[in-house]
Amino acid sequence: MLNYKDFTLKALLNNREKLEMKLVELGSQFLGEDYQQDYYFKISKGKLKFRKGTLGTLITHYERILVDKMEKTIVYRYDINPLEEDIQSLFNSCELIGETQKLRKLYQLKNVTIHLDELLNGQNYIEVEAKDFDDSYTESELRKQCQFLFEQLSVKESDLLETGYMKI
Repeated sequence: MLNYKDFTLKALLNNREKLEMKLVELGSQFLGEDYQQDYYFKISKGKLKFRKGTLGTLITHYERILVDKMEKTIVYRYDINPLEEDIQSLFNSCELIGETQKLRKLYQLKNVTIHLDELLNGQNYIEVEAKDFDDSYTESELRKQCQFLFEQLSVKESDLLETGYMKI
């Protein structure tokens, strides 16, 4: 397991333009757009995913646990820009069980990353991810950061999602 803490809130997004303006008002930095194809593989615990994006590729194995309507992420593997042979090995040795495609706009506000996702079916979502790589924050502080940002962005509790777009 990696030395990494992460809490995430996700919700259906109804007014993308208004929300993007509010993110700028709050001081977040726009990092860019990323077209992502996510491939999910059968695994006994958590999710195993290969992400092919315009901003980079990733192989990750993680598990998300629901804590007070937020997801706590436990990361077992996180390979940024893996070698082609590692990607091929994954596809050759694991059963592919699902795929999602999306256009993701990325914003950063200190240690919090905000993803604005548009799926191929036109649905829009927001994901707020408070991350800690070096024990600078407690779990309680990370959860409060997510909740505070959702409140500032006027995200309704009725729009919250319990998990990601690919339910396994």
